[in-house]
Amino acid sequence: MRSAIPLYDAIAQEYADGFFDVPHRRAYDLLAWEFVSGLLPSRPGLIVDAGCGIGRWADRLLAPGHRLIGIEPATEMIKVLRRKNYGSEFTIIAEEMETASIEPESADLVLAMGSVQYTRDPAAAIQRFASWTKDGGAVCVLVDSFVAMVLELLHCGKRTEALERLGTRRGVWRQSDKEADLHLLDRRTLESCFAAAGLTDVRCKGLLVTSCAWGLAKCKEAIETDEAGVLDLERQLSEYDTLADVGKHIIVSGRRSKVRR
Repeated sequence: MRSAIPLYDAIAQEYADGFFDVPHRRAYDLLAWEFVSGLLPSRPGLIVDAGCGIGRWADRLLAPGHRLIGIEPATEMIKVLRRKNYGSEFTIIAEEMETASIEPESADLVLAMGSVQYTRDPAAAIQRFASWTKDGGAVCVLVDSFVAMVLELLHCGKRTEALERLGTRRGVWRQSDKEADLHLLDRRTLESCFAAAGLTDVRCKGLLVTSCAWGLAKCKEAIETDEAGVLDLERQLSEYDTLADVGKHIIVSGRRSKVRR
């Protein structure tokens, strides 16, 4: 696995300049936030954001009074993040989520939005997240969809690469002159990882199902033309668990069962 850290270092300023302002990225970011917001504790609690980048969701998470721990290994991302001066309620841990030390059973919610797929062992990472979570707390991860990526490659005429991804279950993210390897995960694998970590009430949804159905180019065009309409359609499609694998991204959550004492 080629590390994603050099790639994220290279695009840190691009993130700061509005990476998620692009319509289709803004759409799935909003849909992901709608999913996550339902997992937040009703009272101010502790949130861990594993792979927090430049603090993509820090404002949203800090606004209700939550404390936030951001885990981020990319030095340039951290430089941008520190300049935002989020204050004493935000703690930065400048290392990889596989080695970061979080107090066991302390977090109300652990998030990994687009980051766990770059770890050496996603199942082990999810196990760690569960160990950080208190009884009744939740873990939520977002990843690129294995099925959707293969179908997108086929749609683009990249048959050889699609077959290679199917065989290896690995993908490659390219930005500028940098490349990073990622694990390609599907709904069944993610649900198995969550169950193995002792998490229950597992929920799994596909985000941007229209990207797979229409092709990414047409999906982008539709969002630019009628963003509200596409978002409304996506909300309806995401209610069908059978479509989880054909979302451009998969988001999954699970809760740590309360233990009777």
